[in-house]
Order: sequence, then structure tokens, then C-alpha cells
Amino acid sequence: MMSASRLRLLGLALALGTLLRPLSATAAEPMSLAPDLQLPLILKVLTYDRHFEAKANGELVVGVVFEQADPDSLKAASTVYDTLLRFSGKTVKRLPMRFNLVPIGSLERSVEQLKINVLYIAPGNARNLERLTRFSQANGITTATGVPDYVKRGIAVGIGVSDDRPQILINLPASKSEGSEFDASLLRIATIFK
Repeated sequence: MMSASRLRLLGLALALGTLLRPLSATAAEPMSLAPDLQLPLILKVLTYDRHFEAKANGELVVGVVFEQADPDSLKAASTVYDTLLRFSGKTVKRLPMRFNLVPIGSLERSVEQLKINVLYIAPGNARNLERLTRFSQANGITTATGVPDYVKRGIAVGIGVSDDRPQILINLPASKSEGSEFDASLLRIATIFK
């Protein structure tokens, strides 16, 4: 039987472990940078696509995709969405912006109805990546994420951390398949996956 002081220490250790855990939907899919730090970078990276304005067609519409069967995915997507709402009323390359939460189950319908041209893939979508990349590439929709592993697995743009500094991640074949062509000045400073 544990003593009261050992139980308190165990409780404290568990609480600290929970507090210090990286922001993520699951242990296997961490976002290495909080949404308020990664999203301004992602929006800036998108402007380095030579086809950005043509793909946006007058308005940047971001759909934040989450797995509705996973409460942690919804929580992460809601945090991303709330962060994006802070950009309401601002423009990217003079284009107005709109943001929407998109459950994976209604992906196709939501993209068509809301005219989404960028999909932000929230944590909790590991098992949906093949479907998402197939859809984004078939429809010329740019994909972005804060989950570095997703970029390795086919999402076009992401933000990671290296040596405690934000790191731009580009999956070159995926971005080209989605119809993006990123400027060489961006590619020189990004980590590229081929």
C-alpha cells in the first residue's frame, strides 16, 4: 500500500505530465507549435504559391478538417478555428478570408457548398490522409497542417519545430499535385519532402 505522501507525489507527477504534454489530438499526432504561432506562418507560406490568387478565385476560404468520431480532433480543430477567427476582417494578398469547421464525413459537400480552397488538416486525421490527399489533388485544393508527420505522409504544407525554432515543411510532390508552385526563395528556407 502507498503512503499518502507517495500518492500525492504520483498525483502531482501525473498532473505535470498532462500539463507538459504537447498540444495534440493523440500522442502519435502532435502539433509541434501552438495554432496562434503556426497559422500566421501557414498563411504567409500560401502567398509564396505562384498560383495562390488564381486558386483562391477572389477569396481565401479555409476549411479546418476534423474527425468527428474523435473528441480530441474536434477540440484541436476548434482551437485552430478560434485562432483563425482572429484574422477575420484581414486580407492575404488583398484577398478576404473565411473559415469553416469541416467534419471529414461531409468533406466533399462542404468544399463544394462553401467554396473551400485550402484545407487545414487538424490532428486526429491520420487514418483519413489517403482520402484527403486524393481529394485535394483531384480538386486542386491546397492542404496545410500543424502535424509534421502529416506532411511526410502527403499533406502539402506544414509547420514544425527544429532547434526550438519554427520550421516550414513542404511536401513537393503533394504541392505540385494540388496545383501549387512555390517560389524558390521559400523552398530554400523550407524543409522539403520529396
